[in-house]
Amino acid sequence: MNISPILSIIVPVYNTEKYLIKCLDSLINQTIKNIEIICINDGSTDDSQSILERYQKIDKRIKIISKINGGLSSARNIGIEHAKGQYIAFVDSDDFIELNTYERSLLHFDSPKVDLVYFSTHLVYEVNVHRIQDEQYFEHKHHGLVSLSNDVMTKMDVCTWNKIYKLSIIKKYKIRFPDRLWYEDNPFFWSYTLVSDSAFFMNDKFYHYLIRSSSIMGQYKKKGKVYHRTSHELDPLLCFEYLLDFVFKWDVLEKFKPVLIDLFQEKMFESLKYLPRNERILALNKSTEIVVKFNLKSYFSDDSFITSLFNEKYHNISKVNLYFLNKKQRFLGIWDADKYYIICFLGIKIKIRKPK
Repeated sequence: MNISPILSIIVPVYNTEKYLIKCLDSLINQTIKNIEIICINDGSTDDSQSILERYQKIDKRIKIISKINGGLSSARNIGIEHAKGQYIAFVDSDDFIELNTYERSLLHFDSPKVDLVYFSTHLVYEVNVHRIQDEQYFEHKHHGLVSLSNDVMTKMDVCTWNKIYKLSIIKKYKIRFPDRLWYEDNPFFWSYTLVSDSAFFMNDKFYHYLIRSSSIMGQYKKKGKVYHRTSHELDPLLCFEYLLDFVFKWDVLEKFKPVLIDLFQEKMFESLKYLPRNERILALNKSTEIVVKFNLKSYFSDDSFITSLFNEKYHNISKVNLYFLNKKQRFLGIWDADKYYIICFLGIKIKIRKPK
């Protein structure tokens, strides 16, 4: 008689032979035994597949799904489709977890109010690489059972792997990761929390997150500067658009509305920062497209940010013009805007209205 696992652990694998054994050891030796470990080999070209097969012979709870490389989101989404547990968790194949992580964490689902268990993270630095994420970002601002209000959600990290979810909620609302986009954790996190009630915060640093220069996100930042040109500069905005599709489909705008503008601005400025200066207009055009697509002007008629995007009056948005100035112009120069001349002197911006 087959007993359904209480927990499904999804492990996307792509060329992580150097780290995979440590990851798998931390999973097969969990103190809770009624689990399934779904490993999705996303077209690895190294020895990852043979390592998975060797471990599958050791532990039959390991299921291997091999596919053509399609990215992290597609691998996780396939894992969701195959999951049979009551709860679901994600572990990246270059990371590892404490052996009692899931036994300790699952206990908190005994309360019917808990839709999410959120444990803390230990950062493991392989090399000296500057990261946007740091110790402060992963610090828990709450402890115990907490209602998922907007104030709480905005103070949580959006990472997928330091949380346990109810598979029933994911399936009911068809929550998935956006295909082939970076920053994919962001819409997944917001989608899930917007349709959930409460989370249980654990301060235990169960998850060991490896920061390495060759990881996907590690390619993007080094000493605070972009050093690897990619095709993902607009992805923050594309993920935000993906999230809004979910928000309007499931009618959760009222819950999301108080933070929508701030999050929208954050993603627009992220894309502006990542794009080369001569392509930054693409981020503004995409932002206008989002405003029109979701008719945001009707929901935020008095908001200057939305109005400026809707009317394509980008110069009215605070700090936008600075993204189109070169270094010399930022300190001393004149910027010709629609209704104003903008004079920059030693970093101070002065707006002078044009004569009619």
